[in-house]
Amino acid sequence: MPEAFITTSKNDLPDQTEPMPGAVLNVRDLAVHYKTDDGTVPAVNGVSFDLMPGETYAIVGESGSGKSTVALALLALAPVVGGAVRLAGRDIAAMGRTELRRLRGREIAMIFQEPMTSLNPVLTLGYQLVETIRLHQPLDRPAARLRAVEMLAKVGISDPARRLDQYPHELSGGMRQRVMIAMALSCNPRVLVADEPTTALDVTVQAQILSLLDQLRAELGTAILLITHDIGVVAETADRIGVMYAGQLIEQATASDLFETPLHPYTRGLLASVPRVDLPPAGGPLAALAGTPPRPGNTPPGCPFRPRCADAMAHCTTMPPEVLRGRHSVRCWLHAR
Repeated sequence: MPEAFITTSKNDLPDQTEPMPGAVLNVRDLAVHYKTDDGTVPAVNGVSFDLMPGETYAIVGESGSGKSTVALALLALAPVVGGAVRLAGRDIAAMGRTELRRLRGREIAMIFQEPMTSLNPVLTLGYQLVETIRLHQPLDRPAARLRAVEMLAKVGISDPARRLDQYPHELSGGMRQRVMIAMALSCNPRVLVADEPTTALDVTVQAQILSLLDQLRAELGTAILLITHDIGVVAETADRIGVMYAGQLIEQATASDLFETPLHPYTRGLLASVPRVDLPPAGGPLAALAGTPPRPGNTPPGCPFRPRCADAMAHCTTMPPEVLRGRHSVRCWLHAR
Protein backbone atom coordinates (compact mmCIF):
# COMPACT_ATOMS: atom_id res chain seq x y z
CA MET A 1 0.00 0.00 0.00
CA PRO A 2 1.28 3.52 -0.67
CA GLU A 3 2.50 5.46 2.35
CA ALA A 4 -0.17 7.97 3.42
CA PHE A 5 0.33 11.63 4.21
CA ILE A 6 -1.80 14.66 4.93
CA THR A 7 -1.10 18.33 4.50
CA THR A 8 -0.73 19.09 8.23
CA SER A 9 1.54 17.52 10.82
CA LYS A 10 0.14 14.42 12.48
CA ASN A 11 1.95 15.15 15.73
CA ASP A 12 -0.69 17.61 16.98
CA LEU A 13 -3.75 15.88 15.53
CA PRO A 14 -5.95 13.21 17.16
CA ASP A 15 -5.73 9.65 15.83
CA GLN A 16 -9.31 8.70 14.96
CA THR A 17 -8.61 5.05 15.74
CA GLU A 18 -8.57 6.05 19.43
CA PRO A 19 -11.50 7.69 21.27
CA MET A 20 -11.18 11.45 21.64
CA PRO A 21 -10.67 12.36 25.32
CA GLY A 22 -13.90 13.59 26.88
CA ALA A 23 -16.13 12.48 23.98
CA VAL A 24 -19.71 11.68 24.95
CA LEU A 25 -20.23 9.43 21.91
CA ASN A 26 -17.69 7.15 20.23
CA VAL A 27 -18.48 5.33 16.98
CA ARG A 28 -15.88 2.90 15.67
CA ASP A 29 -15.98 0.84 12.45
CA LEU A 30 -19.78 0.83 12.43
CA ALA A 31 -21.29 -1.61 9.94
CA VAL A 32 -25.02 -1.99 9.25
CA HIS A 33 -26.51 -4.57 6.88
CA TYR A 34 -30.13 -4.99 5.82
CA LYS A 35 -31.67 -8.29 4.77
CA THR A 36 -33.75 -7.97 1.61
CA ASP A 37 -35.35 -10.28 -0.93
CA ASP A 38 -32.21 -9.88 -3.04
CA GLY A 39 -29.88 -10.83 -0.18
CA THR A 40 -27.93 -8.93 2.46
CA VAL A 41 -27.30 -5.28 1.59
CA PRO A 42 -24.48 -3.35 3.31
CA ALA A 43 -25.82 0.14 4.04
CA VAL A 44 -22.97 1.39 6.26
CA ASN A 45 -19.40 0.12 6.23
CA GLY A 46 -16.60 1.15 8.62
CA VAL A 47 -17.90 4.51 9.88
CA SER A 48 -15.94 6.07 12.77
CA PHE A 49 -16.34 9.44 14.49
CA ASP A 50 -16.55 11.07 17.92
CA LEU A 51 -18.96 13.60 19.37
CA MET A 52 -17.91 16.02 22.11
CA PRO A 53 -20.24 17.57 24.73
CA GLY A 54 -21.81 20.77 23.40
CA GLU A 55 -20.56 20.10 19.86
CA THR A 56 -22.51 20.00 16.62
CA TYR A 57 -21.20 17.34 14.25
CA ALA A 58 -22.88 17.24 10.84
CA ILE A 59 -22.99 14.29 8.43
CA VAL A 60 -23.76 15.37 4.87
CA GLY A 61 -24.19 13.50 1.61
CA GLU A 62 -26.64 12.58 -1.12
CA SER A 63 -29.78 10.57 -0.50
CA GLY A 64 -28.98 6.88 -0.10
CA SER A 65 -25.47 7.42 1.25
CA GLY A 66 -26.30 5.85 4.62
CA LYS A 67 -26.72 8.96 6.79
CA SER A 68 -30.09 8.03 8.31
CA THR A 69 -28.92 4.45 8.86
CA VAL A 70 -26.05 5.77 10.96
CA ALA A 71 -28.52 7.86 12.97
CA LEU A 72 -30.79 4.87 13.60
CA ALA A 73 -27.84 2.66 14.55
CA LEU A 74 -26.87 5.07 17.33
CA LEU A 75 -30.17 4.23 19.06
CA ALA A 76 -29.99 0.51 18.20
CA LEU A 77 -32.85 0.93 15.73
CA ALA A 78 -30.89 -0.54 12.79
CA PRO A 79 -29.25 -4.01 12.44
CA VAL A 80 -25.63 -3.37 13.48
CA VAL A 81 -23.37 -6.24 12.37
CA GLY A 82 -19.98 -4.80 13.28
CA GLY A 83 -18.14 -2.08 15.15
CA ALA A 84 -19.14 -0.34 18.35
CA VAL A 85 -21.27 2.59 19.48
CA ARG A 86 -20.40 3.82 22.97
CA LEU A 87 -22.36 6.47 24.84
CA ALA A 88 -20.34 7.75 27.80
CA GLY A 89 -18.33 4.53 27.67
CA ARG A 90 -21.31 2.14 27.52
CA ASP A 91 -21.73 -0.16 24.53
CA ILE A 92 -25.23 0.44 23.14
CA ALA A 93 -25.18 -2.76 21.06
CA ALA A 94 -24.70 -4.84 24.22
CA MET A 95 -27.75 -3.40 26.00
CA GLY A 96 -30.99 -5.30 26.48
CA ARG A 97 -34.43 -4.04 25.52
CA THR A 98 -35.25 -2.67 29.00
CA GLU A 99 -31.96 -0.78 29.27
CA LEU A 100 -32.42 0.65 25.77
CA ARG A 101 -35.89 1.92 26.67
CA ARG A 102 -34.39 3.81 29.60
CA LEU A 103 -31.57 5.15 27.43
CA ARG A 104 -33.62 6.41 24.47
CA GLY A 105 -35.10 9.78 25.21
CA ARG A 106 -33.27 10.29 28.47
CA GLU A 107 -29.61 10.14 27.39
CA ILE A 108 -29.83 10.05 23.61
CA ALA A 109 -32.84 11.42 21.75
CA MET A 110 -33.77 11.71 18.10
CA ILE A 111 -35.68 14.12 15.91
CA PHE A 112 -36.97 11.92 13.11
CA GLN A 113 -36.96 12.94 9.48
CA GLU A 114 -40.60 13.86 8.81
CA PRO A 115 -42.11 16.55 11.07
CA MET A 116 -45.50 16.10 9.41
CA THR A 117 -45.81 12.43 10.38
CA SER A 118 -43.71 12.06 13.55
CA LEU A 119 -46.53 13.06 15.91
CA ASN A 120 -49.57 10.87 16.59
CA PRO A 121 -52.50 12.63 14.87
CA VAL A 122 -55.17 11.37 17.30
CA LEU A 123 -53.43 12.44 20.54
CA THR A 124 -52.99 15.98 21.82
CA LEU A 125 -49.54 17.52 21.95
CA GLY A 126 -49.77 17.62 25.73
CA TYR A 127 -50.50 13.91 26.00
CA GLN A 128 -47.48 13.04 23.85
CA LEU A 129 -45.11 15.42 25.62
CA VAL A 130 -46.23 14.47 29.12
CA GLU A 131 -45.96 10.75 28.29
CA THR A 132 -42.34 11.20 27.21
CA ILE A 133 -41.41 13.24 30.27
CA ARG A 134 -43.05 10.91 32.79
CA LEU A 135 -41.44 7.87 31.21
CA HIS A 136 -37.96 9.18 32.02
CA GLN A 137 -38.38 11.55 34.96
CA PRO A 138 -39.94 11.03 38.44
CA LEU A 139 -42.67 13.65 37.95
CA ASP A 140 -46.40 13.43 38.52
CA ARG A 141 -48.76 14.53 35.76
CA PRO A 142 -49.17 18.22 36.83
CA ALA A 143 -45.39 18.64 37.19
CA ALA A 144 -44.76 16.93 33.85
CA ARG A 145 -47.34 19.23 32.22
CA LEU A 146 -45.51 22.28 33.61
CA ARG A 147 -42.27 20.86 32.19
CA ALA A 148 -43.97 20.45 28.79
CA VAL A 149 -45.15 24.08 28.87
CA GLU A 150 -41.60 25.17 29.74
CA MET A 151 -40.11 23.24 26.83
CA LEU A 152 -42.64 24.56 24.31
CA ALA A 153 -41.85 28.09 25.45
CA LYS A 154 -38.12 27.37 25.16
CA VAL A 155 -38.47 26.39 21.50
CA GLY A 156 -40.38 29.57 20.71
CA ILE A 157 -44.01 28.38 20.60
CA SER A 158 -46.45 31.10 21.63
CA ASP A 159 -49.14 30.46 24.28
CA PRO A 160 -47.63 27.05 25.15
CA ALA A 161 -50.22 26.12 27.80
CA ARG A 162 -53.02 26.36 25.23
CA ARG A 163 -51.02 24.48 22.61
CA LEU A 164 -50.86 21.40 24.84
CA ASP A 165 -54.56 20.81 24.24
CA GLN A 166 -54.23 21.08 20.46
CA TYR A 167 -53.76 18.26 17.95
CA PRO A 168 -50.87 18.09 15.45
CA HIS A 169 -53.07 19.03 12.47
CA GLU A 170 -53.74 22.41 14.11
CA LEU A 171 -50.07 23.40 13.80
CA SER A 172 -47.94 24.30 10.79
CA GLY A 173 -44.98 22.16 9.72
CA GLY A 174 -42.48 24.47 11.38
CA MET A 175 -44.45 24.45 14.63
CA ARG A 176 -44.65 20.65 14.60
CA GLN A 177 -40.91 20.49 14.13
CA ARG A 178 -40.48 22.74 17.17
CA VAL A 179 -42.71 20.38 19.16
CA MET A 180 -40.51 17.46 18.10
CA ILE A 181 -37.42 19.38 19.26
CA ALA A 182 -39.12 20.18 22.58
CA MET A 183 -40.02 16.51 23.03
CA ALA A 184 -36.48 15.35 22.22
CA LEU A 185 -34.92 17.85 24.65
CA SER A 186 -37.51 17.52 27.44
CA CYS A 187 -35.35 15.07 29.42
CA ASN A 188 -32.04 16.91 28.85
CA PRO A 189 -30.32 14.16 26.82
CA ARG A 190 -26.56 14.10 26.43
CA VAL A 191 -26.86 13.55 22.67
CA LEU A 192 -29.49 14.79 20.22
CA VAL A 193 -29.66 13.12 16.80
CA ALA A 194 -31.41 15.42 14.31
CA ASP A 195 -32.18 13.55 11.09
CA GLU A 196 -32.98 16.07 8.35
CA PRO A 197 -34.73 18.41 10.83
CA THR A 198 -35.51 20.97 8.10
CA THR A 199 -37.10 18.56 5.59
CA ALA A 200 -40.19 19.99 3.85
CA LEU A 201 -39.78 23.37 5.55
CA ASP A 202 -39.39 26.66 3.70
CA VAL A 203 -36.07 28.50 3.76
CA THR A 204 -37.07 30.97 6.47
CA VAL A 205 -38.28 28.22 8.82
CA GLN A 206 -35.15 26.17 8.05
CA ALA A 207 -32.99 29.03 9.28
CA GLN A 208 -35.13 29.40 12.41
CA ILE A 209 -34.92 25.68 13.25
CA LEU A 210 -31.14 25.56 12.78
CA SER A 211 -30.71 28.71 14.86
CA LEU A 212 -32.92 27.20 17.56
CA LEU A 213 -30.87 23.99 17.68
CA ASP A 214 -27.68 26.00 17.99
CA GLN A 215 -29.14 28.15 20.76
CA LEU A 216 -30.37 25.14 22.75
CA ARG A 217 -27.01 23.40 22.30
CA ALA A 218 -25.28 26.42 23.81
CA GLU A 219 -27.77 26.70 26.69
CA LEU A 220 -28.09 23.01 27.61
CA GLY A 221 -24.68 21.67 26.57
CA THR A 222 -26.30 18.97 24.44
CA ALA A 223 -24.12 17.34 21.78
CA ILE A 224 -25.89 17.38 18.40
CA LEU A 225 -25.45 15.01 15.47
CA LEU A 226 -27.02 16.79 12.49
CA ILE A 227 -27.91 14.67 9.46
CA THR A 228 -28.56 16.51 6.19
CA HIS A 229 -28.17 16.16 2.42
CA ASP A 230 -27.62 19.92 2.04
CA ILE A 231 -24.05 20.95 2.81
CA GLY A 232 -25.07 24.59 2.65
CA VAL A 233 -27.26 24.44 5.77
CA VAL A 234 -24.36 23.45 8.04
CA ALA A 235 -21.93 26.21 7.04
CA GLU A 236 -22.61 28.31 10.13
CA THR A 237 -24.07 25.61 12.40
CA ALA A 238 -21.62 22.69 12.57
CA ASP A 239 -18.32 22.60 14.43
CA ARG A 240 -17.14 19.56 12.48
CA ILE A 241 -18.45 17.91 9.32
CA GLY A 242 -18.29 14.36 8.00
CA VAL A 243 -18.99 13.77 4.29
CA MET A 244 -20.62 10.42 3.55
CA TYR A 245 -20.70 8.48 0.30
CA ALA A 246 -21.74 4.87 -0.41
CA GLY A 247 -21.93 3.97 3.28
CA GLN A 248 -18.52 5.42 4.20
CA LEU A 249 -17.25 8.65 5.71
CA ILE A 250 -14.90 9.84 2.99
CA GLU A 251 -13.84 13.14 4.60
CA GLN A 252 -13.94 14.62 8.10
CA ALA A 253 -12.77 18.06 9.18
CA THR A 254 -13.69 21.17 11.09
CA ALA A 255 -16.28 23.23 9.26
CA SER A 256 -13.76 25.96 8.45
CA ASP A 257 -11.18 23.49 7.10
CA LEU A 258 -13.73 21.64 5.00
CA PHE A 259 -15.12 24.77 3.35
CA GLU A 260 -11.72 26.40 2.85
CA THR A 261 -9.76 23.31 1.75
CA PRO A 262 -11.96 20.41 0.65
CA LEU A 263 -9.74 17.41 -0.17
CA HIS A 264 -12.04 14.77 -1.65
CA PRO A 265 -13.36 15.29 -5.21
CA TYR A 266 -16.86 14.43 -4.01
CA THR A 267 -16.71 17.13 -1.33
CA ARG A 268 -15.50 19.65 -3.89
CA GLY A 269 -18.40 18.67 -6.14
CA LEU A 270 -20.93 19.13 -3.34
CA LEU A 271 -19.57 22.56 -2.50
CA ALA A 272 -19.53 23.60 -6.15
CA SER A 273 -23.21 22.66 -6.49
CA VAL A 274 -24.30 25.09 -3.77
CA PRO A 275 -25.73 28.25 -5.46
CA ARG A 276 -23.60 31.36 -4.86
CA VAL A 277 -24.94 34.84 -5.65
CA ASP A 278 -21.43 36.31 -5.44
CA LEU A 279 -19.93 34.19 -8.22
CA PRO A 280 -20.42 34.48 -12.01
CA PRO A 281 -22.03 33.65 -14.26
CA ALA A 282 -25.16 35.22 -12.81
CA GLY A 283 -28.14 33.20 -13.90
CA GLY A 284 -25.91 30.56 -15.48
CA PRO A 285 -26.33 26.80 -15.04
CA LEU A 286 -25.55 25.31 -11.64
CA ALA A 287 -22.61 22.95 -11.30
CA ALA A 288 -23.65 19.32 -10.87
CA LEU A 289 -21.95 16.03 -10.12
CA ALA A 290 -22.07 13.67 -13.07
CA GLY A 291 -23.72 10.28 -12.58
CA THR A 292 -25.55 8.91 -9.57
CA PRO A 293 -24.47 7.24 -6.30
CA PRO A 294 -24.14 3.44 -6.43
CA ARG A 295 -26.99 1.37 -5.06
CA PRO A 296 -26.24 -0.31 -1.70
CA GLY A 297 -24.85 -3.74 -2.39
CA ASN A 298 -23.78 -2.75 -5.91
CA THR A 299 -20.72 -0.67 -5.07
CA PRO A 300 -17.98 -0.83 -7.76
CA PRO A 301 -14.58 -2.31 -6.83
CA GLY A 302 -11.87 0.04 -5.67
CA CYS A 303 -13.01 3.55 -4.80
CA PRO A 304 -16.83 3.77 -4.80
CA PHE A 305 -16.68 7.32 -6.20
CA ARG A 306 -14.39 6.34 -9.09
CA PRO A 307 -17.10 6.12 -11.84
CA ARG A 308 -18.06 9.78 -11.16
CA CYS A 309 -14.58 11.15 -10.46
CA ALA A 310 -12.74 13.26 -13.05
CA ASP A 311 -9.45 12.68 -11.15
CA ALA A 312 -9.63 8.88 -11.02
CA MET A 313 -6.37 6.98 -11.52
CA ALA A 314 -5.69 3.42 -12.64
CA HIS A 315 -5.43 1.89 -9.18
CA CYS A 316 -8.67 3.60 -8.10
CA THR A 317 -10.48 0.83 -10.01
CA THR A 318 -9.05 -2.01 -7.92
CA MET A 319 -7.75 -0.70 -4.57
CA PRO A 320 -10.09 0.81 -1.96
CA PRO A 321 -8.44 3.99 -0.66
CA GLU A 322 -7.17 4.06 2.90
CA VAL A 323 -8.29 6.66 5.42
CA LEU A 324 -5.61 9.32 5.91
CA ARG A 325 -6.23 10.23 9.53
CA GLY A 326 -5.84 13.45 11.45
CA ARG A 327 -7.72 16.64 12.13
CA HIS A 328 -8.64 16.69 8.43
CA SER A 329 -9.02 13.07 7.34
CA VAL A 330 -9.81 11.88 3.83
CA ARG A 331 -10.35 8.57 2.04
CA CYS A 332 -8.80 9.22 -1.39
CA TRP A 333 -5.74 8.12 -3.37
CA LEU A 334 -5.14 11.68 -4.58
CA HIS A 335 -3.69 12.49 -1.17
CA ALA A 336 -1.42 9.44 -0.86
CA ARG A 337 2.02 8.87 -2.28
